[in-house]
Amino acid sequence: MLLDAYHPTLKGGTGELSDWAIGQKLVEMTAGLMLAGGLTPLNVARAVREVRPFGVDVASGVEATPGHKDHAAVRAFIAAVRQTDHPTEPTDMN
Repeated sequence: MLLDAYHPTLKGGTGELSDWAIGQKLVEMTAGLMLAGGLTPLNVARAVREVRPFGVDVASGVEATPGHKDHAAVRAFIAAVRQTDHPTEPTDMN
């Protein structure tokens, strides 16, 4: 299950934060919650500690400009997740 933020006029990658309280409740009810919506290198560790999702998803939170990822921000995002007491394990995408 993926929990993402909603914006009435924009589609995906809006940078809007998802409701972490809903995420916490969903984690209690189901396994495998992926958290998305407004995650950045600055807030992802807190999100992982508070919600305890199976994984996290990021798009605009690590972009230098729309559609172009900032490699340093991607590395910072991954490092922040790895430093939590509840790290999400990387998935082999091959």
